[in-house]
Amino acid sequence: MRGATARRRRIQIYLMCVGWAAAVAVAQVMKFGPLHRQELGLVDARFRLRGPRAPDPDVVVIGIDQRSLTADRFTAEELAANPALARLKAFPYPRTVYADLIEKLVSAGARVVAIDLLFLSPRDGDEVLRAAIARHADRVVLGSNFTDDGRQLLVPAVVVPEGVPVERVTGYVNFWPDVDGVVRRARYRTTAAEQAKVRPRAGEPVVESFAARAVGKVGPVGLIDFAGPAGTYRSVALAEVFYQKTWERNLQNGAVFRDKIVLVGPTGNFQQDQHPTPFGPKDGVEIHAETIATIRQGHAPVEMPAWFEVLVLVVLSVGVGMLLNATGHPMGKLVLLVVLGLAYGGVAHGAFVWANQVWPVAAPWWVVAGSGVGGLTLQFVAERLERLRIRRTLDRYVSREVAEEILRHSEEYEQTLGGQRRAVTILFSDVRDFTTISEQTDPVELVRQLNEYLGAMVDVVMRHGGTLDKFIGDAIMAVWGAPTSHGAPEDAWRAVQTAYEMRQRLAELQRRWESEGRTRLRIGIGLNHGEVVVGNIGSPQRMEYTVIGDPVNVASRVEGLNKQFGTDILLTEAVYELVRERVVVELAGTTTVKGRAQPVNVYKLIELR
Repeated sequence: MRGATARRRRIQIYLMCVGWAAAVAVAQVMKFGPLHRQELGLVDARFRLRGPRAPDPDVVVIGIDQRSLTADRFTAEELAANPALARLKAFPYPRTVYADLIEKLVSAGARVVAIDLLFLSPRDGDEVLRAAIARHADRVVLGSNFTDDGRQLLVPAVVVPEGVPVERVTGYVNFWPDVDGVVRRARYRTTAAEQAKVRPRAGEPVVESFAARAVGKVGPVGLIDFAGPAGTYRSVALAEVFYQKTWERNLQNGAVFRDKIVLVGPTGNFQQDQHPTPFGPKDGVEIHAETIATIRQGHAPVEMPAWFEVLVLVVLSVGVGMLLNATGHPMGKLVLLVVLGLAYGGVAHGAFVWANQVWPVAAPWWVVAGSGVGGLTLQFVAERLERLRIRRTLDRYVSREVAEEILRHSEEYEQTLGGQRRAVTILFSDVRDFTTISEQTDPVELVRQLNEYLGAMVDVVMRHGGTLDKFIGDAIMAVWGAPTSHGAPEDAWRAVQTAYEMRQRLAELQRRWESEGRTRLRIGIGLNHGEVVVGNIGSPQRMEYTVIGDPVNVASRVEGLNKQFGTDILLTEAVYELVRERVVVELAGTTTVKGRAQPVNVYKLIELR
């Protein structure tokens, strides 16, 4: 029965773990809000744990920021000597600045000049900028922008030369953050209909992003492989390009731009163009640099498909079930669950660092935590109920102290249920002439009196740590040494004390019964010590914890010798040898017990010392 219960409990644990994993898998696939945000946050954590990496050396950023406002940085003489600097006094700059910048960078050998600005309205100098773009249309990229509702793509048509297709020299600069507002992904191609979430029109053009246009190809769809926090791509101040001294010394006469993709845009949040990223806020132009590097190097982190995520959750749930069904202390299992979760997190991080794969982490941790806590709770409740059931059963046979001892060592106790050899002391007691008494007494009154007698005797047995083995009609069989033992001498001494106190307790009952005019009851008690077989014995329908063996038979026969010797308590020599220093006895005689060839010395118990 216990085996079937244990199997049923193990199956329940597995079903609970797999069921919870299925629920988490559904939440994962449906991108359930809290879970999805945690998953995204753990992607960011992997970037930070991986740490900064070297930026792409072929991508250079020219920053438009406070350092490029020249009014307070240069003297009048310097501004006069460098006319281009004079045009950088205040932002927005004249568009001739960008025309000069394109010419200077292209002359220095820049592969691409990509300007992360929107030239949407006419300004002075547009014709100069258009001429520069016309001369270098194959090396220039300008920014375009989808409106917030995605319904319209705003393009810098005012500075695009006639005869040059707008899509050839422009790319949209938009980033679309995830649900938590963090920019993690690049979208390299799209349409206005896709952004507006409406049905696409026939022949609607597909436009490319700013980064894709700068590189000349689209990248792998998905995450941007961020190299590090803000400043990973150090920017060159725009003023340094036009100031002759810094152009020659710091920029090596433009050599730092040779064969590079040069990005020009606001830095230092100069135009409130910063966005949250896994490494914290970064300027839009630097995110474009990260995106370009991802395209060029072709190693965008790959998010695993849904079937892989579901497989991971199922495997982990089975692992949690195996761990919970293993033997061990609940606290030890809890520690192992934490280790399992951390180990999986380590494997997932390793896959990110060395294989560029993004494994789910939040959902697996939900599975481990939820299955683990649920399973431990289920086991705790089941064990408490089982403990309560065992306690109720034990209370019928043993004292409270013995029951607590058994429950503290339940595994050892369960082993005895299967059968063990134990040295025990057995006590048999029986009411003398009960048949005659039953014929002369009202049955209802007799049952009430017998229950009163048995209750008093059982109390004595329990008080001395005995195990009530069974009632045999009006007879009592009790055992010391099973299921718990205090050593043979102590077990025998407790049994002898019990017999002596049963004598005294019966005397008290007799005095009261006489005063009430009720029948006197006399008893005989026999004690023996020896090795027996202890265990659950019976049929599948009814099992009984008991002891069997020759010492049990001898104890029963010795109890019957009280009639022959006119005594009430007899001890075998095996019991006497264990307690001889503590008792006063008389040798009642040597007799042959029925069923045994060897004679047995029996002793009458007089007093306890």
